[in-house]
Amino acid sequence: MTTGELRPDDASDPAEFVEMLRQLKDRSGLTYRQLEQRAASTGDVLARSTAADILRRSTLPRPEVVAAFVRACGAGDQVETWLRARHRLTAGQLAPLSPAADPPPADAVTTVAPAHSGPARPRWFARPAPLALLVVAALLATLGVGFWIERRDDEQGKAPASAGDGARFPSAGLSQIRPVRSPHLCLTEGRDRTGRYTKEIAVQRPCSEATPPDTSLEPVADGMFFIHWVHPVLGKGCLTIREEDPGRDLLEPWNEKDCSADRPKQVFHFEPAGATPGAYRIRPDRSELCVGLRDDDSDVSDAALVEPCTGGSDQVFLVNSLPGN
Repeated sequence: MTTGELRPDDASDPAEFVEMLRQLKDRSGLTYRQLEQRAASTGDVLARSTAADILRRSTLPRPEVVAAFVRACGAGDQVETWLRARHRLTAGQLAPLSPAADPPPADAVTTVAPAHSGPARPRWFARPAPLALLVVAALLATLGVGFWIERRDDEQGKAPASAGDGARFPSAGLSQIRPVRSPHLCLTEGRDRTGRYTKEIAVQRPCSEATPPDTSLEPVADGMFFIHWVHPVLGKGCLTIREEDPGRDLLEPWNEKDCSADRPKQVFHFEPAGATPGAYRIRPDRSELCVGLRDDDSDVSDAALVEPCTGGSDQVFLVNSLPGN
């Protein structure tokens, strides 16, 4: 099979690109299970759930997913054409954006995540809290907002008191971290919408609804930071890469006393990304991975995670300082 009259180079936006992928599958006559089997036979990984998911969305799949999907549909000789079209659309989405303009869409709707049952776990703060804070905490629990994760082990450390703030690096202090493709959204606290992991994680939500917690960058060295969340009730914690299932590679908050500059999973490099002012790729220390968005997505509540660096726009974030630093 060949692409025929399908011309991915003519796709004007990601939605049209995905529609062409959908047509490619329809022409192949294969089921999602058969696509998964064909991909495995050529050494590709293409779960049937992944194949179905990319066709339900209007955002660009990752390059490796596009290549595996096209090969599984029997158009292996057209892989370069599809990847070239995807790269063109990705480059178009990286046009410079103004960090100042971030109003949420008028029809944006945010839902409160339901509470999840499960074994008890340590609370965020270890000392008695004032009565007023306990009342607020009880209210948050009623709304389904859980307490952040506390970790206890023998490793302790403290970040250096200061770091270089050259123009190539974001400013320390209160900040917004916004996906470059969806600058009205901010990284903040949320839940895994797949339900596989039930604790608090980093997701993208409308910036107008992204606090609390406040996001703050604490310098470790030039271009390297802790990403701290500061909550009026739950306290202060640093985003940490989860290394176990469920929730492997997601970003979750750990108690500040368990945050150390010696832990690569808690320290992030902010590397300038092209000519867009204030745009950065965020990479864990001592790693070739990048922080991105699950399934290359731009939907509200989509989770942030670490993944292989692709150069895609889902791995580029605008970082701007907020008043009060």
